[in-house]
Amino acid sequence: MTPDVDRFIELQAQFDAGRYDMVITRLTAVPPRTAAEWRLLGMAYLWSRLLPEAELPLLRASEQGDAEARVEYGNVLRLQGRFAEAIRHFQAITPGLTGELALRALRWWGTAEFQAGHMAGGLERCEQAWRGYLALGDDERIGRVTQTVAQMLVQMGDMARARHLYGEALRLLPTDRTPVARLSALTGLANVQVLTGDFAGARATLTQGWEVLTDTEALTPKAYLLAIEAELHYLTGEQAAYMQNLQDLRRIAETTRDFELLTWTATRLADLYSRQGEHGRALEVLLDLAPDAAHPAVILTRGILLRRRQHHAQAAEHLTRVLETPGLGEGLRVRALLHLAEAQAALGDAAASLNTLGEALRVLVSARDRMLYRPDVQELPNLVQRALLDPDLAPDTQLVLEKLAFPRPQDPPATPLRLRVLTLGRAEVERGGERVPLSLEGSVLTLAYLALHPGRSRRELEASIYPDRDPKTAGDYFRAVFRELRQRLGPEVLQMEGSAKQPRYRLGPDVHVELDVTELRAALRAGDLACALALYRGPFLPGLRLESEWADELREELRVLLTLELRAHLNRAREEGDLRRALLLTNEFLRVDPYDVGVLETRVELARRVATPQELARYVVELHRMRS
Repeated sequence: MTPDVDRFIELQAQFDAGRYDMVITRLTAVPPRTAAEWRLLGMAYLWSRLLPEAELPLLRASEQGDAEARVEYGNVLRLQGRFAEAIRHFQAITPGLTGELALRALRWWGTAEFQAGHMAGGLERCEQAWRGYLALGDDERIGRVTQTVAQMLVQMGDMARARHLYGEALRLLPTDRTPVARLSALTGLANVQVLTGDFAGARATLTQGWEVLTDTEALTPKAYLLAIEAELHYLTGEQAAYMQNLQDLRRIAETTRDFELLTWTATRLADLYSRQGEHGRALEVLLDLAPDAAHPAVILTRGILLRRRQHHAQAAEHLTRVLETPGLGEGLRVRALLHLAEAQAALGDAAASLNTLGEALRVLVSARDRMLYRPDVQELPNLVQRALLDPDLAPDTQLVLEKLAFPRPQDPPATPLRLRVLTLGRAEVERGGERVPLSLEGSVLTLAYLALHPGRSRRELEASIYPDRDPKTAGDYFRAVFRELRQRLGPEVLQMEGSAKQPRYRLGPDVHVELDVTELRAALRAGDLACALALYRGPFLPGLRLESEWADELREELRVLLTLELRAHLNRAREEGDLRRALLLTNEFLRVDPYDVGVLETRVELARRVATPQELARYVVELHRMRS
C-alpha cells in the first residue's frame, strides 16, 4: 500500500473510534491530499459539531467528486438552520445517488423538510429511508435512522410509537462500538420518559448515557444528554441543576454553532432569567445567543418575556405572530395559546382570553407529551382558576390538571410553601430556612400587609399602604412588587380572586407564613414578655424609605403595646421591691423607646439604690443628654 493509503486507513480508524480531535489535528498539520481526506476532515468537524469548519472541507471533497461528501455537505447546511438551501441541495443530488448514500440523503432531506415546518412530508421521506435501510439489513444504520423517525414522532406527539422505536434502536445498535449512536438512542428514550412523566425511568436512562459518554469525546451526544437532563431538572423544579445544565450547554453551543442547540439554549436561558426577575439579562441572552431572531421559538420567548413585564399588548402581538407561523409545531402552539390567553385577560378581553384558552385545552386534553406544559400551567394560576369557573371550559381544565398531576388551586399541594417574614428591626423573608433576596422595599411590606389583611383589592392596598402616591405610580409599583414576589417565592404565593378588572389579592391557600408581628402580638396577649422582647429586634421595617401610612401606624402600635406591657411589669417589680429586675426592665423599655424621659428618670432613681457607680454615672449622663 502507498503512504497515502496507509495514512487514510489510520485516519479512518481514529475517526471510527470517535477520536475526531486527532483526525482534525493531523489533517490540519498536513493538509488533505485527496477528496477522501477532505471528506474525512469535514466529517470530523461535523461529528465534533464544529459546523462552520466542516462546510469548506466537505465542499472541497464534493467538488472533487466524492458522493458521500455531497450528502454530508447538505447535512451541514441543515444543521446550521439553512433548511431551504439543504432541501434544494438534496433535490439536486439525490437522483444521482444509489445504495446507502441515496438512503442517507433521503434521511437528511426529510429531516430538513421536517425542521422547516413541512412535518408530514419530512416524516414520510424519513420513513421511506428507514424502509430502505431495513431492506439492506444493516442493523447499525437501521438503529440510526430509527432514532430519526422516533424524534419526529416525539415532536408530533406519538409518544408510544416513539418509545417503541427507541427501544428497537437500542436493541439493534451494537454495544461494543458506535457509542455516539447508542448515546443518541438513550437520550431520545430519556426524552420520551421525561415528557410522559416517567422521571425515575429518565434518571436511570440518563445514568446509562453518562456511562457510555466516557467512550467518546464528541460534543454532540454530550449536548443532547445535557439538554434532556436540563428538561428533567426544569420539570422537577431543580433550579440550580437546571441553570448549571444550561450554562454547560451554552459553552458547547457557542463552540459548535449548532443552530438547533443555539436556539434551544438561548430560549431556555432567557426564560429562566426572566422567571428569576432578571429581565434585562433574559433579553440580552436571547438577542446574543439565538441564531435567528425570526425563529418561532425566539418570538414566543420574547412574547412571554413581555407578558411577564406587564407589556401585555406587545406580548399579544408577538404571540399572535407565532401562531400565524406555517407548520408550527404543537409544543410552540400550545405555549403560545396559553400565554396569549393570559395577555388577553390582562388587557380586559375576557371573551377572547377564554376562547384562546379553550383552543389550547382542546390540544392539551389529548396531548401525550403532557409534562412539557406543566410549568406553563403552574405559572398561570389565575388563568386556570378562571377556566375552572367557566362552565364550558371547566371539564377540560379539570381533565388537564389531572393528567398533569397538578392539584386544583384550592387543593393542598404536595409541599406547602412555608415562609418566615421578619419585619421587626429588619426586612427579610426566609423559605426553608434560607433567606430569599428581594430587591424592592415594598415586597416585604406587601407580604406582611396581605398576611394581616387578606382579600384586599389593589385600590385598597394602594389607599392603605401608599395613600399619597398617584394611582398610576402606585399601580405600577404594585405590579412590580407582585411580579417579584411570584418570581422569587413561586407563583402560588399570591392568589387573585374576583374579576380580572377588579381582582382581590390574598396569599395562596397553601402558603404558610410565620410573621413576627403576629407572633409579637400573640406573646403580648399571653403576657409572655420574654418572648415579646426576643421577637422585637427593632421597629417595624426600620429605614423604610417608602412613605407608607400603614407602616408608620403599625410601627407606632407595636411600640405602644410593648411599652405598655413593659411599664406594667416595671411597676409590678417596684411594688414587689424587686429593684434589680425593675432596673433591667427600664433598660429593655428604653431599647424600645429611648426617648421616654420619665423612664430615664426612673432608671437613675433605681440605679442610685442598686447599681454600681459606673452604671449610675452612665445613666445620669444619658438623662442629662436627653434633657438638654
